[in-house]
Amino acid sequence: MSEGPARPIPLQRPHAAERLQLTLLGGWSLHCDGAGVPVSSNGQRLLALLALRGRTQRDLVAGTLWPGNDDQSALANLRTTLWRVRRRVPGAIAGNGPEIELGDQVSVDVHELTSTGERLLRDDPGEPIADWAAIGHTLAKQDPLLPGWYEDWVLTERERLQQLQVHALEIAAERLVQSSQLATALEVAQAATVVEPFRETAHCAVVEVLIKQSNPAQALRHYRRYAQLLDRELGIEPSRRLRELVRPMLGDHVRA
Repeated sequence: MSEGPARPIPLQRPHAAERLQLTLLGGWSLHCDGAGVPVSSNGQRLLALLALRGRTQRDLVAGTLWPGNDDQSALANLRTTLWRVRRRVPGAIAGNGPEIELGDQVSVDVHELTSTGERLLRDDPGEPIADWAAIGHTLAKQDPLLPGWYEDWVLTERERLQQLQVHALEIAAERLVQSSQLATALEVAQAATVVEPFRETAHCAVVEVLIKQSNPAQALRHYRRYAQLLDRELGIEPSRRLRELVRPMLGDHVRA
């Protein structure tokens, strides 16, 4: 397939005031100074991959996006897609050598989630976080990555982001409990169970906050719903840690 004109198209950079905003959480969209920019499906996949992987070898990009094609055909598809995206959105993709990446003026919502999550996971006491509530709310409101996309590389990135998000939510909930912001801690912990319904540490965080709020009945209801979910979907029961948390409220009804 032809790459386009024989002479390479210069990479025009948008005016300094123009910023490109690429959204991947909750669905794919690209905006330039607030106006939507239409891009072909292959262009969307290319921009999404570069946003998630960063600077990447061309042959790896081609093999990932067109896994059913031979190497030459996949690279030809990549050249055509690159040419079309660069014509449609000048400056969106940088690199003319063996590696390509997003242009500097492209901001991506996933990067905010990733940087926030990684900051919490570092848990550096020398870098105090002034507003845990704001951080928790930011993490809790994030939508899933590219819903409706089912390619292997998307599923892998979605799982990675979910694990990062839920772990960061658990840390935020713990810090909110330590600062006696129990209502927000409960909201953040519950958001973690929505992201990963089977993750027991998230459900433990919810039960612990409810107990600290002196709401044993709600804690018990939450435990029972989670136990029913595990039994119905996986045929297992909650761990000893979670059973011990609710034992004072259940007595002999929880097996040792």
